[in-house]
Amino acid sequence: MSIKIENETKIESDPCVVAWDNQLFVGTEDGSIKVFDANLTSGASWSAHTVQLFALTAGCGYVYSSSNDGGIRVWTPKGEKVKELPPTGGDVGVLHIFGNNVYAGDEAGNVVIYENNEEKAKYNVLEEVKDLWFHSPFLFTVRDLDVTVTEIKPDESKNRFTTRFTVEGRAPLRATGNRLLFMARGGITLQLHDNSVDTGFKKLHEVKVSDMIVTSLSVIGDYAWTGGWDGHVRRWKITGDKLESAGEINLGSCVNALDTSASNTAYAVLSGGRVVRLTA
Repeated sequence: MSIKIENETKIESDPCVVAWDNQLFVGTEDGSIKVFDANLTSGASWSAHTVQLFALTAGCGYVYSSSNDGGIRVWTPKGEKVKELPPTGGDVGVLHIFGNNVYAGDEAGNVVIYENNEEKAKYNVLEEVKDLWFHSPFLFTVRDLDVTVTEIKPDESKNRFTTRFTVEGRAPLRATGNRLLFMARGGITLQLHDNSVDTGFKKLHEVKVSDMIVTSLSVIGDYAWTGGWDGHVRRWKITGDKLESAGEINLGSCVNALDTSASNTAYAVLSGGRVVRLTA
């Protein structure tokens, strides 16, 4: 199955991070955030930081951004600054929203959970957090050697946690239903694991998804999208215990980040300033 470019736009500064929440939010190398609709028609744009954005997420009526020039900044979707959350203790490289809570991971190993833009809990997992995911009650964190599975209960304790498993792997990482996906240590092979403590998060399947390091993984339902340094975006279907190829496209330049809005639609931001909408 082929993947094709439906829409494309170009921006002046290299896009480096992306988030989807019924609109596309693109964070750039010069610290700005640009907003597009589903067809990549441009909307609001504002200077969010003085330097490159490290992480970006959107949901619950807000946009959250981080760089190394301060804490996490909270914006309206039109670019009005709402708040600046205090520094976590290190540069925040990961931001995700789960339910009504924002999860931030930093280079010092801190994972901070925010509720209503106030700190709710903080855990230190002892190594830099390059990616994280939450599938209650488990927090998955990863750098480039191991995935750590931590049991947390933010409503009961703001700092206590139990480490349940450690599995070889590296960022990026995602969970969907009863499946857990992350890269093998080499960065080019995607692993599919059972998302269950009862099986010890057993590895079910793995497949080479790139000739070079994968920078981005996005999962929605039974479909996963990957992209990386080799310029290819590939789509995979989770069929039981296996990953099956479901399309690919060569975009010709490094994929800095990607996100999905539906199982057959993804947005990729590329070095050189390109932003593309892909469909399968």
